[in-house]
Amino acid sequence: MNHRNRTVCFALLFAALGAHLLERPLGALAWAALVLQFLIGPQLQYLWARRSAQPVQAEFFNMLIDSVGFGLWVAVLGFPLAVTLILPIGASFNLTAFRGLRGLGEAVVATGAGVLLGVVLQAPVWWPQAGALATGLAVLVLHVFVALVALSAHDRSVRLHVARQQLRTSEQALQQQLEQNQRLHAQLEDRAHRDPLTGLFNRRYLVETMERALAQSVQQGQPLSLLLLDLDHFKQINDTWGHQTGDEVLCAVATRLAAHVRAGDTVCRYGGEEFLVLLPGMPHAQAEERARHCCAELAQQPIQAGDRRLAMTWSIGVASHPLHGGSAQALIAAADRALYQAKHQGRNRVAMMPAHA
Repeated sequence: MNHRNRTVCFALLFAALGAHLLERPLGALAWAALVLQFLIGPQLQYLWARRSAQPVQAEFFNMLIDSVGFGLWVAVLGFPLAVTLILPIGASFNLTAFRGLRGLGEAVVATGAGVLLGVVLQAPVWWPQAGALATGLAVLVLHVFVALVALSAHDRSVRLHVARQQLRTSEQALQQQLEQNQRLHAQLEDRAHRDPLTGLFNRRYLVETMERALAQSVQQGQPLSLLLLDLDHFKQINDTWGHQTGDEVLCAVATRLAAHVRAGDTVCRYGGEEFLVLLPGMPHAQAEERARHCCAELAQQPIQAGDRRLAMTWSIGVASHPLHGGSAQALIAAADRALYQAKHQGRNRVAMMPAHA
């Protein structure tokens, strides 16, 4: 019970029990005890609980003292029906709400102890009748007590609902932040694997991907091929038209190359004007055919770089697993030797090395 509820209910209890004392005078000591417990007591209890190092335990002790006092008044007043009804109910309700079934037992014991104390202090009396004023005030106390408890429960329910809404909002904001962080992390990781000019995968990503692709090929018994492509006479483009035009050519051929591969293939800018296409599951003959198609397609369709249409050609070296090796280094070395051979033979052509050359 909070301070407001205790103060209001105890003031009404003071009036109800005072009405009983008017009907059955017990002397100044009884009135002093009534004032002490129901008017001064709630304030002292509040101050003690606030200043206590363990306020919850202090409040539990306060409610036990209230229960003992309630039982004492029941016995001293001669067990009037209204008082005998409302005081134990108040004690049981408070402690049950505070400590559950254990609190209910403690309330019964404390109230019973108060009754026994009252019987010890004076000869047992039986006076169940009460006047209309005392009975009416007792009923009023019960209604006010229930209403205040209900209002407190409603306030706690509203605060709990608001807290849950805030928690849900915070969780949603946190989830959105986590998703945004994940997207940013994915973007940063993707940028680390991308060539900044062409947007293709870079050499670092190629090394990681080839190791995985080779392991999968070995496990599944599938072939794996790669094409190493080099733009012929690319230096002349830079020397004649400038590096900006050269960059536009690289971007254009990168876009064209990426548009003509399968979903599972990997296209990388290997370095300078060299590109590498990784072809998982593709046998050597099919990879050679794909390379010849790339050569023919580029030779037949000039590259648009700004307002210029520039004729370009590929020299391509082809290597395949397991024909040319079982490691990424061996396959790239075989494709590089084949590319050198294609250039040596006149460019704009496809070459491959003999098996395990």
